[in-house]
Amino acid sequence: MAPWCAARRLLLPLCALVAACGAESDATPDFDAGAGDGGAEPPPARVSLRDAEGRVLLLRGTNVEGAAKSAADHLPRQGVEDFRRLREELGLNAIRLLVFWQAIEPEQGVYDDAYLAAVRDVSSQAGEAGLLVLVDMHQDVYGEGFGFAGAPRWTCDESLYASFEPPAQWYLGYFEPEVMECFDRLYADPGLRAGFAAAWARLARELRDGAAVVAYEVLNEPSWGSGTSRDFDRRIAPALYGEVIDAIRAEDPRPHVAVEPASAANVGIPTDLVPPDRERLVYAPHYYPIAVERGDGYAGDVDALRSHLRVVLDDAAALGLPPVLTELGARPDVPGAEPYVRDLYDLLDEARLGAFQWEIRGGYDLVDDTGAPTAIGLAVARPYPARTAGALLSFHWDGEARVFTAEWEEDGTATADTIVITPSVAFPTGKTATLEDGGEAVDEGAQLRVPWIGGRRALRIEG
Repeated sequence: MAPWCAARRLLLPLCALVAACGAESDATPDFDAGAGDGGAEPPPARVSLRDAEGRVLLLRGTNVEGAAKSAADHLPRQGVEDFRRLREELGLNAIRLLVFWQAIEPEQGVYDDAYLAAVRDVSSQAGEAGLLVLVDMHQDVYGEGFGFAGAPRWTCDESLYASFEPPAQWYLGYFEPEVMECFDRLYADPGLRAGFAAAWARLARELRDGAAVVAYEVLNEPSWGSGTSRDFDRRIAPALYGEVIDAIRAEDPRPHVAVEPASAANVGIPTDLVPPDRERLVYAPHYYPIAVERGDGYAGDVDALRSHLRVVLDDAAALGLPPVLTELGARPDVPGAEPYVRDLYDLLDEARLGAFQWEIRGGYDLVDDTGAPTAIGLAVARPYPARTAGALLSFHWDGEARVFTAEWEEDGTATADTIVITPSVAFPTGKTATLEDGGEAVDEGAQLRVPWIGGRRALRIEG
């Protein structure tokens, strides 16, 4: 869930003002176009996430899972068969796997080998089912000492835990002085930062032989403590993230590392993030429009959603990093939740943007207790080009007609096959695929494989 987004329910007028001042003044229907016919310059060039073969890699996944926060073992309830259903039925190709510093290092300097091995097993099971894994170091309201999951209890002062009085709404805990003080100490204390980096290194050592791990995400929804979001983004994040990335890469140099901005970006406020000077980074904001997250509902304002996404894309382009939204979603009890998710994923397709739904089960459910897709899950399930050999130009899914189209340019940046995900719920009675150039599309059930031939390609799939 998005704690700062939820906290801003009480600060809506201020948030709306800041968002309006920072957003594009003219929403555009084409994410790659300029801002109309008035001569405005187009946005900076888009940077794409790429796989080991050089193909454009589009991640579509789900968070696994919120229930691990309160579970005694801090592990998800899913296994290989659950992951296989996500892959084959809903067409997801990745999970964001929540892990917790308190579970990795319950006592200072003492790592829980059993927990680490279990995390490795979950990652392996996801890989066996054909899913990639983004590993997220998760926290809410700092962590264990305040009754949540995240940082171990030993990382802050017992007197601060003792004086903390939980507010009526849990997310307001971020505003309490004790919680802010613990974040301040974590960011300022070289020993604590080194301990956090060392815990990351131990986790990366455990996972370094797993082919499924595509990225490590340094810290979920970082609070700015008693300072400001700008101070976190510009001063704290570069140093903290740099230390952690170096520790990770010393153990596992292969995967990307995802860096989150201060969580003010969740609501569409442009970021001030200064990423550390490291290679293979991913920009990983969250996406929680205020009206939807506070429960007011969604009334079909697609332009507002598009403007919010445009901020994300412009921020990523300015940073020179590939963007992936590592959390988004809507509770099913929010008015208009299904149309919201459907419209949002249409825009994600339009923007050629990767995203991870919050969450598989636990309130924003993609699947029910039997593993069957919920209405939200059905809105998410759709075909998309997961790995594109060249420049991905566009793709579109018409859910009512069950027609998918995609165009890309096989420009020599990769010569491997293009992989298009084709979930079974999107094509319940089967599918036919046609390439404009008469080339071959090999039906492999949950995906189509298009061998590389070079040049511009156009694919149409009908169900």
